[in-house]
Amino acid sequence: MKIVGLFVFAIAILWALNVSILPLFAKAPETPKIAFWADREGTRDIYLMNPDGSDQIKITHPPSKNITPVWAPSGERILFVSDRDGTWDLHLMDPDGTNVQRVFEKEALRLAPAWSPDGKQIAYTRIMRGGPVVHIATLGEENEERIAAGGYVSWSPDGSELAFISGWAVKEMKITLFNLRTRNEKILFPREVIPSWMSHGATWSPTGEKLAFSWQHRVPFKDFLETETIYIVNRDGTGLTQIIAEEGPRAVLPVWSPRGDALLYERFVGRRSFHIFKVSLARGKIEQLTHIGWNHLGDWFDPAYAFPVSPQPHLLTTIWGKMKTQD
Repeated sequence: MKIVGLFVFAIAILWALNVSILPLFAKAPETPKIAFWADREGTRDIYLMNPDGSDQIKITHPPSKNITPVWAPSGERILFVSDRDGTWDLHLMDPDGTNVQRVFEKEALRLAPAWSPDGKQIAYTRIMRGGPVVHIATLGEENEERIAAGGYVSWSPDGSELAFISGWAVKEMKITLFNLRTRNEKILFPREVIPSWMSHGATWSPTGEKLAFSWQHRVPFKDFLETETIYIVNRDGTGLTQIIAEEGPRAVLPVWSPRGDALLYERFVGRRSFHIFKVSLARGKIEQLTHIGWNHLGDWFDPAYAFPVSPQPHLLTTIWGKMKTQD
């Protein structure tokens, strides 16, 4: 009874300190899930589905608009963008859509989030007066670090680099790498300065050896919009490989499977709606996963490849240990 009483007291302390204990009990999916957002009923909401497109379930609801979900490395939380407080900003929720929390107390226009591999930090784009700017922040803190001009950031699997798109203002878009240790920037692709367009960012493969992105490099842009398609490039900028043919509606926003053997991407269907497709990198087989409304990626989680990031239980363990020492 004494132990039970101490446990209840510890919970009470957390509530008194305004520390949310709900993430303690958040549960990652037990099977692979793709998180995406869609407009199917005149609203923008976040859905989950199986990797074959089955069992599509909506986890957010009107009146707020909710977009661009990304899984925490552990699968226990989803980071997303919502206008529920009046400004498009970053929020967190459990995988079932409950326990929604703001990431920052002070509102700002923050978009396109990404997790660090250890789940302790996030990267994102802030829309500033001069254009998009990449920022990073530690979860639970209000301090934001400005990194560089650019947007659509992706964090390398080893945590050492950020990849983002720069060159927006002059339409000479390129993949830029930022080394978090040396603070140096370098252009990964294309190395030569040419007119080019990239609708979204470059995403790292699970091993960090490659990046996937969409690219359109023909001018005038307006005459070749539909030729934007999916490519993969090696970590050193070599080995450019086109994955999806240029014929047909443009293909954008590639997302790696956790195993690194497939890519998700978006493309127009009948020029009336966007849908999510999956391509096998080994066989080239393409599957359409969504068929209703406008659908956008999104992130792919597989518990077999999850990193066990759960900082909240340590807080309770620390308080519990201190209480037992004082007893």
